[in-house]
Amino acid sequence: MVSWIDWRRFALVRMEVAAMPVWVVKTLAVGPGVVVSVVVVALTLAAAPGPIAAGAALVLAGVVAAAGHRAWEGPAAAIVLGARRLRPSERHDLAAVLTQLCRAGLGPPLVDVRVKRSRAIGAMGSGRRTIIVSTGLIEAVVRGDLPSHQAAAVVAHSAVLVREGATRADLLIGCASAPWRATRAAIHGICGSLHRLPLTQASWRLRVVVVAVAVVQAVQAGRVDLAVAIAAIGTLSYGLPVWERRWHQLLVRVGDEGVARVGFGDDLVAFLHTCPRTDDTRTRLRTLLPSGTRRPALGIVTH
Repeated sequence: MVSWIDWRRFALVRMEVAAMPVWVVKTLAVGPGVVVSVVVVALTLAAAPGPIAAGAALVLAGVVAAAGHRAWEGPAAAIVLGARRLRPSERHDLAAVLTQLCRAGLGPPLVDVRVKRSRAIGAMGSGRRTIIVSTGLIEAVVRGDLPSHQAAAVVAHSAVLVREGATRADLLIGCASAPWRATRAAIHGICGSLHRLPLTQASWRLRVVVVAVAVVQAVQAGRVDLAVAIAAIGTLSYGLPVWERRWHQLLVRVGDEGVARVGFGDDLVAFLHTCPRTDDTRTRLRTLLPSGTRRPALGIVTH
């Protein structure tokens, strides 16, 4: 079970997040990636020849405008997230799931259900009306490993976030922060390879010392701009994971509460019981316990 200390810490984080406007939490979580990407693209275009830079700028502006426009949400989801339309066979496989979602007011045509290749069993919301399910979820439903009502609860979690507007600008943000996401993916791949090397984790945890030394050396060399840049990168390495974590917790909480309101709380609890027992999973189960606790059936007592 989650210890009382862990539970109080999670409750404190939820109170801190709840005390802030949603847009502030999201800006702190995704804003740095957008800013860094814009700076990288601007510097790249500035270094390119004039005609090439102008043409590339027009193309990028068009792509960003399309990603933020409701009418182009489907193609934007295909480009940014690699999500395609459901095939007729996949729509047939999800017929029971889509029917339950429609009964709750969370299914087509209010949302556009698309699919993305992934072995994970899950779904995600993006944009104003796009829900993306994984091929792993569809395969689990077809095999019978995932009951349709549990699959509906998983998809409903994402549909609630879309309906609440929490993902409205996600396609635009994903497009604008593409350089940042590519860089992070490369860094994670390198770090995964170096993870087994001795002292790697200790060096990363003590990066504040390295950053402080680099800032002092830059100041002594008269490079105040470089010192500010190094300090900003060091601060970002500590602050960004915290705010991304808080934004994720906020999305999970809003989705769980919405799922419980539309009547899928018990089904979501049943699904979470099949997931790995991490602290987050235990916390979600504990939060959903009131809606996930089934009342005992009444019967005639005989002696």
